[in-house]
Order: sequence, then structure tokens, then C-alpha cells
Amino acid sequence: MKKTNNLTIITIKEEEITDFSAVRNRELGKAKTDWVMFLDSDETISPELEAEIKGAIQSSEYSAYRFRRLDTFLGRELKNGENARNSFVRLARRDWGAWNRPVHEVWVGPGSVGSLDNPILHTPHASISSFLQKINTYSTLEAEYRQELGKKSSLWRIAVFPPAKFIRNYFCCQGFRDGVPGTIMAIMMSFHSFLTWTKLFLLHQKQS
Repeated sequence: MKKTNNLTIITIKEEEITDFSAVRNRELGKAKTDWVMFLDSDETISPELEAEIKGAIQSSEYSAYRFRRLDTFLGRELKNGENARNSFVRLARRDWGAWNRPVHEVWVGPGSVGSLDNPILHTPHASISSFLQKINTYSTLEAEYRQELGKKSSLWRIAVFPPAKFIRNYFCCQGFRDGVPGTIMAIMMSFHSFLTWTKLFLLHQKQS
């Protein structure tokens, strides 16, 4: 936890966490400043974004702000693909809202949310091996969460959804423009979808 003026920056380490929202909400409850920002341990803030954040928290227009992330994977910045289009609320007033979902968690609260122009810099995977380990962990947590919600899988979903995920990333969102790293990212995200739907299918098979 790092405090600067009226802002607390909380960095979350992902090791051995089974409920990310619970961890983030606990840390949020410890903050004393008016504004709080969350970063993962593999994320950093550029000087340009830091200056933009300082201006945002001096404004009363919004109580929360959304960010894009710029991924660097296998030495290349990924400017295309599905991940390049995603945005996340990471900066908000301390009493604005709460984190939901145990994995792929989201910070939600009332009212409109502003957007900042400069992205969070994200270097998520040091190697293919570490990427596979994270996919295995996250797909298990996601499958268990979907089971709790009463969602079901099927052989049809297992066969159709992962290829559709690849098509969206690689063709619709133009992941191919990022060369080999973009291709590998699209394949890995498709594999994540495959594991999630397969594990959910097996959980229901076990339950029944």
C-alpha cells in the first residue's frame, strides 16, 4: 500500500489467491485517503498516466475512472486483439463501490464512470510456462464460480466457444497485426476458454 497526497495505491499480488474480490475489498477497507487505485503486481504507471491521475482526483466530475491496459507479451506491445479493447475501473473514491466476482473481478458502483487516455502498462507473462500456469488456475476459479451461479457447460459449448474466442481475438479484433505474440495470445485465450468450459462440464458430471 502506497500513499501519495490524497491517493492510496494498492498493489495486489496474485499468488495463492482464491477470491480476488475478497482481497481487494479487504484492502479497500484499510485505505484512509479519499481516492484509491488498484494495481496488480505486473502492472506499472507511466509518468504520463501519473500526471493524468493527479488531474483526475482533483476534479469532482467523476467518482471513478476506467483504464485501458497496454500488454507487453514476448517483448512486443499488443495493440490489437480483445485485450487491447478491454478497460477496467481501477481508480475511485474510497466509498464509491465494491469489488465483485472471485476471479476476473470488477469494481462496481453508482453513477457514471470517467475514462483516462493513458493506459496502465501490463507485462503479465514472463514465459509461456507461467502463462499456462495462470490459465490453469484462473480457469478452475472461473469454472467453480460459474457452477455456483448455476451455469452449465456442454460438449457443444466446449466445441464451439473456444474456436469462436480465437476468431474474435485473431480476426475480428485483428490480433494478427501483432505478429507471432498476437497469434500466441489468441491461441492461449482460446485455450483458457476451452479449459473453463471443460472444467465446468466435469464439475457438473461429478455433481450428478
